[in-house]
Amino acid sequence: MGALPIVEYGTLYASVSQLKTFLMCPRKFDLRYVRGASPAFIPAALAFGTAVHSALARFYLGHQLNGTAPPLELITQTFRDAWAAATAGPVPLQVDDDEDITKLIDLGVRMLTVFHAHAADKPVLVEAIESPFAVPLHDPSTGEVLEEMLIGVFDLVVREGERRVIVEHKTSAKKYAQDQLEHDLQMSGYKFAANELGWSETGLRFQVLTKTKTPAVQLDDIVRGPLANDDFLRTAVGVLRGIDAGVSYPVRGWQCRGCPFRAPCETLP
Repeated sequence: MGALPIVEYGTLYASVSQLKTFLMCPRKFDLRYVRGASPAFIPAALAFGTAVHSALARFYLGHQLNGTAPPLELITQTFRDAWAAATAGPVPLQVDDDEDITKLIDLGVRMLTVFHAHAADKPVLVEAIESPFAVPLHDPSTGEVLEEMLIGVFDLVVREGERRVIVEHKTSAKKYAQDQLEHDLQMSGYKFAANELGWSETGLRFQVLTKTKTPAVQLDDIVRGPLANDDFLRTAVGVLRGIDAGVSYPVRGWQCRGCPFRAPCETLP
């Protein structure tokens, strides 16, 4: 296999984000990662989530450096700065039909205010923030080690007693449903990566900040059973084989409306 990009250290890589993109629409994957097409826009929800992630990273950096939560004003200013950088970039933002870009700053501040009130007084032992990883992939049926490494970034790693917990930050229009919690591919990938890193007794946790009228913080510990690693590997291997074979068919549906690659997609045969 060898269809994915090469990183600085000369190794082919695959990320969970790439796998999910292919599963949603192989044509989008082809345009973005193989052909290198330029996006027509950046979805505002993506830029918004990135800005909130920056604010949460600053919050936990305060805990890591000083053992205490930074003031709310610093967290919200970090969000404002990240959002300003996104809106000033060369690629325009595009909002969904039900979004108002002028109100997103206020929404982000309200969400972070609720988060700060929820988390500021809770003790937390931060081990790592935005921690990159790279682990080998293999075929669970044959044991063959693939050329591609699985790479990614853990948003947050904390210590709770003798175990690590990998925390994934999310922003969402509503609370995650049980199906999302049970089957999200990202958490399966993180569990696999933790095992490959030799991290025993590693927990997984979603921390979801909702974009609801009254924002809320949803915390859910995720359990992946004994079959999770094989399931993840079979999915990854299947996707990589499809990529290597040049699979690039479009999947038409609701996702097309907000796809930054819709125009070049519609010109391809």
